[in-house]
Amino acid sequence: MIEKQKSTLLKRRKIAIIAISAFIVLLIPTLIFVNYFVKTETIYDVDDTKYIIKYKDGSYSIYDTDGIELDVDDEYGYYVTASGTLIDLDSETGEYEIVAIVDTEGTEEVGHNSRILMFPNIEKKNIRSIEVVNDEGSFTFVRYNVEKNTVDDSCDFIIKGSPLVSFDQELFASLYVTAGYTLTTRKIQDPIKDANGEYTEYGLVSEMRVDEDGEEYAYMPAYYILTDTSGNKHKVIIGDMLVTGGGYYVQYVNMENGVEEKRDAVYVLSTTVGDTLLQPIETFVTPQIVYPMSMNNYFDVENFSIIRENAESENGYEQVVGFSYIDLSLRENTIEANFPYVFTAETLDGYTPDSDNINTALYALYDTAFVGVTKLSPTDSDLLKYGLAKESTDENGKTTVELASKYIMTFDFDLLDDDGEYESTIQQRVLISDKNEDGNYYAYTLVYVKTDKGYDFAYSYDMIVEIEGYSLEFLNWNSLKWINQTYIYLNIAYCEEVTLASPNYSATFDLDNSKSSQSNGTNSDRLEVIASDSNGNSVNTFSSLTVIDKDGLIWEITTSAINAYDSSGTKLTIDTAYYAYNKLGSQVRVVSGYIPCADGTRVYVTADAVTVTNSNDEVIAEYVRYATSLFRKFFQTMIASSIENSYEVTDEEESAIVTDENWLLTITITNSKDETSEYKFYSIPDSKRKAYITINGNGNFYVLSSRVQKFINDAQRFFALETIDPDAKN
Repeated sequence: MIEKQKSTLLKRRKIAIIAISAFIVLLIPTLIFVNYFVKTETIYDVDDTKYIIKYKDGSYSIYDTDGIELDVDDEYGYYVTASGTLIDLDSETGEYEIVAIVDTEGTEEVGHNSRILMFPNIEKKNIRSIEVVNDEGSFTFVRYNVEKNTVDDSCDFIIKGSPLVSFDQELFASLYVTAGYTLTTRKIQDPIKDANGEYTEYGLVSEMRVDEDGEEYAYMPAYYILTDTSGNKHKVIIGDMLVTGGGYYVQYVNMENGVEEKRDAVYVLSTTVGDTLLQPIETFVTPQIVYPMSMNNYFDVENFSIIRENAESENGYEQVVGFSYIDLSLRENTIEANFPYVFTAETLDGYTPDSDNINTALYALYDTAFVGVTKLSPTDSDLLKYGLAKESTDENGKTTVELASKYIMTFDFDLLDDDGEYESTIQQRVLISDKNEDGNYYAYTLVYVKTDKGYDFAYSYDMIVEIEGYSLEFLNWNSLKWINQTYIYLNIAYCEEVTLASPNYSATFDLDNSKSSQSNGTNSDRLEVIASDSNGNSVNTFSSLTVIDKDGLIWEITTSAINAYDSSGTKLTIDTAYYAYNKLGSQVRVVSGYIPCADGTRVYVTADAVTVTNSNDEVIAEYVRYATSLFRKFFQTMIASSIENSYEVTDEEESAIVTDENWLLTITITNSKDETSEYKFYSIPDSKRKAYITINGNGNFYVLSSRVQKFINDAQRFFALETIDPDAKN
């Protein structure tokens, strides 16, 4: 009985303990909930914004109604409300004190960390224009409809007066943020006024000042006027920089109703003012010398020309170079296939352009190394100052300014529409100064539109730019840099006649390439040459021979191969054929014995000759099998020759060299277009090693005299059917 009572008592105790534990578990969140709300306090700011002081994680903090903790002032550790009120809070007790309330006036607005905005933030989308006036000049960015020639809030910004000029978008972004978001670093307490009640002390008033050299000058503070898309204007005067360099003194000017009224306050704006609002407009402008090119078309120019000053010339200028690009589609399978450029300057007629150097020059225009824009919208005095114009006075004493420069570069360039279709052709005329003291150039560009009647002036890029000297070094290249020094640059397939003439020897080579396959326009596998010289020699070179043997098989013999076909055109195996080396050291196919032909003749094919005899082995015809290859060696001698260097002379000096007494040799080459190039060589009296060369009458270069003699020597070797080494010295 007693044991049963004990068991019942223990059971009741367990139930009680469980019940108490459950009560405690339920009580804990209740206590947390009560404690959380008991340790809170609501406060209201001057603008009736509600804030809450909460006890959380062992300390008190101030939160907004979204539960976000307020920012803390960096200097004193005060909480800062949206309106700029400073609150000192004891994090242990939760007690607080209102330290300061930011007073505002007029268009002022409290910004981040209780700093004052002189007027509410105006974003880019709400800005119509920004007019800037500073020591460097004045400029305005404005939303403008270029086609309608009117201000338009729906359009992009342009530089007023220069609507076609591109500008740095990143720097412009810094400008409109600085102008539209006037968050001051501080507002001066009790600023000093002069006798007129102005803030001269801070550079906010015009006055006479003295520079470092003791010279007096008129000082005027800078300012800007921002106009929003509603027509509201905000003007800010920019004064001196703080002695510490930490910003600029500024003053706000109310412009309501068109009346300017200075606010009786001095503020400090950050140093970004100096990086944007105190800069000249040229800092913002993207420098431009030519119409924007791409990697796909920078080389595609026509009538490219460089002229430079030459006091001895009739008009004061001389042409350095002139050339045009020939599109590949127009060159394929033609004589110009490997020549993307052709000279248009008469002084270089007959020479082959150096494509690599020309591409280097044109690439420098595509990727120009700019120092920057020196002057936007230059005046006559600016053009004179930077060597891009000259002044002249007529007989009546009237002075005029006209464009003139050390160099003038012109070229035509095709403009395409958005679909890549031809739109128009423009001529760009770039005036380039002599080098300045830094070794750089100044340039100014005019643009003309090509019409049926010529070229009409369209516009200029409206800027003087400075360019790194190395970027335009091609302006000073002599002719040697523009030409391919391999002066006979012709595919033998397009050659029809070569003649040599010297005081003691002459030779003529007529080339017939009609038997060659012209499927690709450049083949010369069946070339034949008929040649003769002044020593009475003549050579008819061999290209191919086709015969039918007594079994009806067709044999085709060329300079290096032998093939046999049956009547159906099937190629057969020739058991009697093998390879041997000819006199020139080339491997060719020959046959043992002879080919018995259906007409009773016999054809012998050796490495060096093809001989046709009758049945009695009497020679009917004999062909030197390697003669065409030998002529190719002679031709290689010519095309492997190169100009050594420039030999620039005056007209008078050239006349003294180009005489019958000094004449060494003339090579004349006629191509398949019936165009003739004439190469003449003359001894130079003061040099046995050098020979003066003219091509189509144009000189100023020299070659090696030994090479000129080799032309004659190799021609004679050809007629003697002797080995020719194009790389040998003589």
